[in-house]
Amino acid sequence: MEIIYITDIHDDLKRLRQVLLNSRPDLFIISGDLIYKAFFTDKLLYEFVYIQEEFFSYLIQNDIQGTPSELAISINRMPENYPIEFKKKANDYLNLFQKASENMKAKYQLLKKLVDKYSTAELIVLPGNYDLDLQFTALYLFDLHKKCRTIDGIKFCGYGGAPIATSGIPEMVSVIFYEYIIDGKIYSEPQTFLESSNADIVLLHNPAYGTLDKLSSFGRVGSHGIRNYIDNHQPALVLSGHVHSDYGIMKIDQTICINPSNFGKVDSLSGHETGGYFCRINIDNNEKVKVKSVKLHRAIDKNILDVAEFNIEPDLTIHSNVLNKEEYDKLGGFVK
Repeated sequence: MEIIYITDIHDDLKRLRQVLLNSRPDLFIISGDLIYKAFFTDKLLYEFVYIQEEFFSYLIQNDIQGTPSELAISINRMPENYPIEFKKKANDYLNLFQKASENMKAKYQLLKKLVDKYSTAELIVLPGNYDLDLQFTALYLFDLHKKCRTIDGIKFCGYGGAPIATSGIPEMVSVIFYEYIIDGKIYSEPQTFLESSNADIVLLHNPAYGTLDKLSSFGRVGSHGIRNYIDNHQPALVLSGHVHSDYGIMKIDQTICINPSNFGKVDSLSGHETGGYFCRINIDNNEKVKVKSVKLHRAIDKNILDVAEFNIEPDLTIHSNVLNKEEYDKLGGFVK
C-alpha cells in the first residue's frame, strides 16, 4: 500500500491540489489543522480574538471554569452579574462565534470538493486544534477521531486534537484532548481508546511524549498516555503532526514514528514557516504490517520536489538517501 501523508495543511488548498494532481496513492491521510483562519477577513478574526482573549482572562482572573462562549451565554442571561460593557461584547462574540463556525464548515466543504475532483484514492482525516469536530462537517465520512478503519487488511485508528486552547477558533465545537495528570497519575482517553483498538497504524495530531514533540521554548508537549500505549503495544507506524519544528522519522522499539512537518504556511513564535512538506509511505502487509520506505517531498513554487528517501530494514534500521541536498540541508536532517 502506498500512502500520502500530510499534516497541518492550514488552509493551503492550492498546494494540496498540486499534490492531488501529481499523486496516485492508495490512501491519502491528512492529520489535523486543516484550517488556519476561521474567518475570510482579518478584520473579523481580530475582533473575535480580541473578545475571546478578554473573556479567557476574565475566567482565569475570577477562577471560573468554562469557555469564552459559555461566559458570553451567561452574560446574556444574567448581565447584572458582569461588567456593564460585557453585554455588547457577549452579543458580538456569539455572533462572531456562529460566523466562524459557518466559515470553517464552508472550508471543509471546499476541501472535500477538491479531493472528490482530483483524487480517486481512499481518504482519512483527523481534526487538529485549529479544527471543529469534523462530525458536524462535510468531512464526517472520512473522520477517524476516536474511530478505527480497516483498508486492505491494515487497521488504522486515530485520535485527533491537542491539549491546547487555540486563539481564533470556536472553542465549544472544537475537539477536546482528554488527558490529565493528577497527583502523578495519568488519566488519558487516547491511551484508553488505543489500548482497545489493536491498531496496525496509529494516526494522531498531537504526538506521543518523546516522539517528535519538542518545542524550543516549551520543551516536550506530547501525550504521556499515547507514549504508554506505544511502549506497551508497539504498533507498526505512528503518524503525527502539530509540532512543526520537531519533524522527522524515528523508531521506538518496534514502532516507526513520522512527522513530516507542516504542509501549509503559518506564522509562529519562531517566525514564518513556509511548509510544503509531506511523505509518501510504502507499507508491506503480506504477513505483518511493515514500513518499507518513506519518501519526503516538498510542494513549492508549483513543483513537487523529492527531498530524501528512507529505506527501512526488517530490524527497523533506517537508511537515508538524500535526493535534493539544498532542501535537505534546510531541514538539518530528518532521521532522529
